[in-house]
Amino acid sequence: MPTRAAGAQSGSYKRLARLVTLSLVALVVLGATEWVWVRRATTEIASIPQRTVLVTQQRMLATLVVSNSIALMQAPSAPEREPWRIAREAARQQLDSAISQLGRATAKQAQASEASGVGQARVSAQIREVVTRTNALVAARRSGERGPLTEAEIRSLVALNDSVSALVDAVNKSELAWAAVRTKRLQTGQTVVFLLIGGVLVLLTLVVLRPVAQRLAGMAELLSASNASLEAKSRELEDSATELAAQNHELLQQQLVMEQHRQLMEELQQSATEREAHHRSVLESMAEGMVLVQADGRILSWNASALQLLGVSDADMHARRPDRPLFAIRDSHGALLQADQSPLAHVLSRGSINGAEYQVQRGDAPARWLRLNARLVDNIDDSPGATASPRLAVLTFVDITAERTKEQQLRSLSVAVEQTDQAIAMSDAALCLTWVNGAWTRTTGYTLDEVRGRRPGELLHGPHTAAETVERMRAAVRMGESIDTEVLNYRKDGTPFWMEVHTTPLRDDHGRISAWVSVQRDVTARKETERERQQMAAALAVTNDGIGIINAGGAFEFVNHALARLLHLRPGTLMHESWTRCFADGEARRLQREVLPQVMRLGAWTGESEVQRMAGDLVPVDLSITMLPTGGLICMLRDVSDRKRAEAQLRTQAIRDELTQLYNRRGFFQVATAELKRQQQRGGRAVLLYGDADRFKQVNDQHGHETGDQVLKLIADVMQTHLRATDVIARLGGDEFTALLPDTDECSAPDIVRKLQEALADAVRRAGLPVDVGLSLGFAGFDASEPADLDTLLRLADQALYSVKSTRRVQIAA
Repeated sequence: MPTRAAGAQSGSYKRLARLVTLSLVALVVLGATEWVWVRRATTEIASIPQRTVLVTQQRMLATLVVSNSIALMQAPSAPEREPWRIAREAARQQLDSAISQLGRATAKQAQASEASGVGQARVSAQIREVVTRTNALVAARRSGERGPLTEAEIRSLVALNDSVSALVDAVNKSELAWAAVRTKRLQTGQTVVFLLIGGVLVLLTLVVLRPVAQRLAGMAELLSASNASLEAKSRELEDSATELAAQNHELLQQQLVMEQHRQLMEELQQSATEREAHHRSVLESMAEGMVLVQADGRILSWNASALQLLGVSDADMHARRPDRPLFAIRDSHGALLQADQSPLAHVLSRGSINGAEYQVQRGDAPARWLRLNARLVDNIDDSPGATASPRLAVLTFVDITAERTKEQQLRSLSVAVEQTDQAIAMSDAALCLTWVNGAWTRTTGYTLDEVRGRRPGELLHGPHTAAETVERMRAAVRMGESIDTEVLNYRKDGTPFWMEVHTTPLRDDHGRISAWVSVQRDVTARKETERERQQMAAALAVTNDGIGIINAGGAFEFVNHALARLLHLRPGTLMHESWTRCFADGEARRLQREVLPQVMRLGAWTGESEVQRMAGDLVPVDLSITMLPTGGLICMLRDVSDRKRAEAQLRTQAIRDELTQLYNRRGFFQVATAELKRQQQRGGRAVLLYGDADRFKQVNDQHGHETGDQVLKLIADVMQTHLRATDVIARLGGDEFTALLPDTDECSAPDIVRKLQEALADAVRRAGLPVDVGLSLGFAGFDASEPADLDTLLRLADQALYSVKSTRRVQIAA
């Protein structure tokens, strides 16, 4: 029994030992399997972000390769393509490196996800196709076989790049899905393993010793740590997914930029095409001829105006060779130019030609004059592999044959107009002076260089130039009409002069004004004469004395208002009528028989007469007739009716000096006072002469009173002869004489005194008197604005006489 029990117990222990051993083995196997499985799964899941980043990097680099390739092939010139070529090459090298790294990473983990490997291989193949496609397009443009990318090619590259992006997105989604499935499976397996291990641990806990349970607890902690590691890896995957989303957004932005860039390139290409067409249309529509010539003389292009101006065809221009010129070219002096003197040689050596004139002739055709401008430009060839080309010369020219002919005609005409005394000026359509002759320069003082390009008004008009005349001239210019006027101008030195201006517009074949010709004449002398005549006419018109101008035929040419009033007629009534109509028949015959012969002999006559009015009444007048150099007469008539009445009254009062028949003191004071009142009423002026005979006492003492009386009569006769009939002359007593000269300015008194003194000396000499006698006179002026009575005038004249005699005595004493 004990033995059987011991054996049974021993068998139980053996079974327990086997159970424990099997449990431990199972635990070890489960733990090892879990550890290997977790490690492998963790490694596979950890490799997903690396592969995803590599695939995304390939997509970004492929996008850069496509965008840089498009920019490289669309750049207009080699300097602008170089940065894009360098950027594309760098992106392509980085792409190759990324493809290699992805291949190695996929090879290591290929067994983990066969679908993932296939997708990544497809991405690499698609990217290699993108690179191959862009390489082929770039190589075709570099060899010059094709031009810039077409819109279809750009869209094809963009579509290929979009397919790569879509494939990358699909692969990344597949990787993430596979990682999620793998993680879920791992978690499920771990749960199963944990349950098994838990069961084993429970069994061991129940059966085995505590240390074994603790060991199992440690393994559980290890499994928990592994689980935490898996959770960390999962978070890393989530971070990677967030990063991938950000990269996808960046890729979308880059695609948007690429699309905008593509649209901009299309707009630039369209704009360039339109500008080229516009420039070509402008060149074809230019009136100027344009030719593009290489340095070796080959003509590359020309416009229609060049063919028309040169008189050649397109075939002639194509057939032209450097050794066979189309034209004979001469310079502006007519000298034939050799090849090394041609305009092309000139512009190649100096860089430009500005406004040079040449004569070209083809065969027997008429020669043409051309004004030529030229400059050098660089010949830019942007095609790949192109070498530097020689510089080009751009020649533009216009036909000036008609202009040269007109200039020659103008030069011939200028020789003639330079000799004329008429001032001639030419202006352009804007009235800016282009040429003046010598007479114009002599008249104005301005030379041609000083006036060229300036308007005549700027130079010649001054402060007193009539504004209405200037406006009338401007209005005629605006209307395109001829100008005939007289204008006050100013010379260069500031002196005014009158110019008679005749300006005519010149019109071209279309009726447009192309220039103005102005013929001018200095009429200053005539204007001065007219001004003097006008002033005289104005003076004659306002004077109170009747004045008439009579031509050589005896008819009135001018009658002032005073004369018409005197005759009770209108001025126009007497015009062109005989002057004798103003007098009664008997008086007219007396004037013609007695007075006119004296006027013809002496040049003037002064006396009294009577005019007959329309009513038949007679009016006494003082008549003065003066002969004109032209043979006509000037008649001045003053109504002396009042004076005659005063004289009649004075005669009854013995107002005359018995010896000289001049007014005596009483008569003088009456008549002179009345005359001063008349002058004051009409606002006139007068001069009072007062004096005595020099050395008269010696005449009386040496030759007696009879000789003295003769001297006094002689003085009276001289004063009556050389003073006017309207002047009031008197002998105040002894050898004192006086005269009131109405309508006389004080400034003319010295000349009157001198004439009287000279006349007296001449009369004494002609009379044969054995005396040395003279006449000393002082004078005083009367002004209605500051009136003075007759006594005051006599006193002032006496003071002036005293001053004259004192001065004479000092001179004699010296």
